Amino acid sequence: MRLRYLYILAFFSLVSCVELYDPGLTSDTKRLVVESLITTKDDYQYVYLTYDAAYNSEENIFKNLVIKAKVSVTDDKGNSYEFFDEIAPNNQIKTSAGYNYRSVNKFKAVVGRTYTLHVETVDGKKYVSKPELALPVVPITTAYYEFQALVPPNKYKGQFNVFIDTKDPAGQTNYYRWDAFHVKEQLYCREWYIYGSGGSVTQAFVDKCCGPCYDLVACEDCYALGNDRFTDGNTIKKQFIGTVPFDNTTKYYMQINQYSMTESAYKFWETVRQQSKNSGGLFDATPKSIKGNLQSVDNPKEEVLGYFGVSDVSEYYLNVNRNISNPKPIIVEEYSIGFTKTTECYPCQESYSRKRTPPPGWNY
Repeated sequence: MRLRYLYILAFFSLVSCVELYDPGLTSDTKRLVVESLITTKDDYQYVYLTYDAAYNSEENIFKNLVIKAKVSVTDDKGNSYEFFDEIAPNNQIKTSAGYNYRSVNKFKAVVGRTYTLHVETVDGKKYVSKPELALPVVPITTAYYEFQALVPPNKYKGQFNVFIDTKDPAGQTNYYRWDAFHVKEQLYCREWYIYGSGGSVTQAFVDKCCGPCYDLVACEDCYALGNDRFTDGNTIKKQFIGTVPFDNTTKYYMQINQYSMTESAYKFWETVRQQSKNSGGLFDATPKSIKGNLQSVDNPKEEVLGYFGVSDVSEYYLNVNRNISNPKPIIVEEYSIGFTKTTECYPCQESYSRKRTPPPGWNY
């Protein structure tokens, strides 16, 4: 009994002495974060510029937008292409200034050429990327899907798992990235509200679209990386792309993109992927800044986060037929709760993610 008492006393002594671990990362220096991709397709070029939030900060990085920077991409033949973040009638970007920089002259990459990103912030700091080569990518051979039933507490009764096959070229090392987005016909084009004296919403309304309108919706879990280490020259079969929710019986239009990657780009994004999978356990790898391909022109010691990538793209259009006999989905009508649907209409306001014309392969 005395021995057990000593163990208990020792345990509580240890507990009382434990202090929360703080790694002491208190720097207030904000680092430039660059996410950029230039491709061989129109409207697939973007430069996102933000500053990261300080350690232990409650800041949202989207409040730290890099506004009015001078952004350009140059190629190995001396051509220069400017990117702008202003919301102007001639560029049809219509996104928040200071975040989404886009080329207004429909610039696109050419396979076999190298490209370099240049950024100058309003305080005169200059940044440059390493030259990035536009490698070719083979076309997607086919895409298909399989239904998977889900049980509570899942939000849906099921989902459709989407896969692709692609023929890898022999005798060379290839790196791949895949993503996808959904295009849906938008029935309602404007939300508007009436506010009370205290600033709270008292009534919410929605106007239907005056004509055809199509929204591009990013697929949140449609992201994958791969290489041909074990499949050189063979078909990459049943590469998982992502899932389609079983929340309706209507067809689901999906565009799948297959990108080429340089070895350095693959290693960067694979490191990001691995680090994001850390569960927070005691023996997980310590989170760290991942070195990309950008640096400060005037201060090589300054840490710059992110990656400037260049890719060829193969697109594949897939219509997922969700009208299966059993089970039946739980369908929640859009704007069925909390909104009053008016008899008025509002024109479709085109932007990077909204179009008035249907996408290729639309057969609804």
